[in-house]
Amino acid sequence: MREKSFKFKEGFANAVKGMTDKQAGEFVKGLCGYVFENKPLTTKDEYLKGIYLYAQRELDVSAMNAANGKKGAEKLAENKRAANGTRGFGVLIGNVRFSAGKAKKGNDE
Repeated sequence: MREKSFKFKEGFANAVKGMTDKQAGEFVKGLCGYVFENKPLTTKDEYLKGIYLYAQRELDVSAMNAANGKKGAEKLAENKRAANGTRGFGVLIGNVRFSAGKAKKGNDE
């Protein structure tokens, strides 16, 4: 089973640099809770809320892009399989691929 993960972007790190240790810990725990447990951050610190909402949006966009990329890759693989299935078998000699193609009927009259 694949482990869940997320990218901790440079913008997040820059925001953490300007925080106190307590704020930074709460922010990182909030991000992990959001990504891994789908729990939103609950805090009274307005600065932390603003940074968290920015990070949350970035994470959502990243997840959406990954899902859309997966859909595109599946469609591409499906098209490739369909195209390979109609060509028939071929032969690979060295770095050159020779496809079987359709056999031509000759005149045996």
